[in-house]
Amino acid sequence: MKIQRAPANNKPKSAKVLFIETKRKFKKSDINLKLLDKLKGKTISLAATVQYIDLIPQVKSYLESKGKKVIIKKGAYHKGHILGCNSSAFDKSADTLLLITDGKFHAINNAIQLQKEIYIFTTKSLEKIEQEEIDTHNKKIQIKKIKFLAANNIGLLISTKYGQRQKSIHTIKDKIKKLNKKVYVFEADNINTAEFENFPQIEIWINTACYGLARDDSKIINLSDISEFI
Repeated sequence: MKIQRAPANNKPKSAKVLFIETKRKFKKSDINLKLLDKLKGKTISLAATVQYIDLIPQVKSYLESKGKKVIIKKGAYHKGHILGCNSSAFDKSADTLLLITDGKFHAINNAIQLQKEIYIFTTKSLEKIEQEEIDTHNKKIQIKKIKFLAANNIGLLISTKYGQRQKSIHTIKDKIKKLNKKVYVFEADNINTAEFENFPQIEIWINTACYGLARDDSKIINLSDISEFI
């Protein structure tokens, strides 16, 4: 998808979009709850991605049968629901954070946001985002902050996707300009980092869309990581 400059009025194109939540279905044999016996601590904050959210009651009941206190908070759209960019379903004060999902994408993003280790329960395995991974990410962010402060030309990335679009983009742009930097606004439905080569004058990109976009790219920093400067 071609990256283009955002229009002056910053209004998204009108379109009717239908979002359908999909849930995974499991056989009893697919879920190995005994893996959860390895979890330490008295209090467990439990959350899930939307595909796994129907498993929360079953996991909660099992943990409580083992003497654990289980905390389930309102999340992105449902109780216990997390997104890669929304960790509000987790209670950071709990002894242990447990996420029901597959893969590490959502877990690592939430661990970074909360600066706390997270266990991943896939129904067949129990993994963990270790503090070492969080510390490695933190070091990369410090380097990016230095790049941002030294840069003269900034690219500000906006997603047109529902739930990711940053509505106050021009306020953000004005704050960055006050740091004596030139700011160029780029808007796209699907942000393709390969397109960045067409804009060699941009020294660092500020991401206002999905947090994961910045995780493994040295030239992209999330807006939240520069909040102390603007």
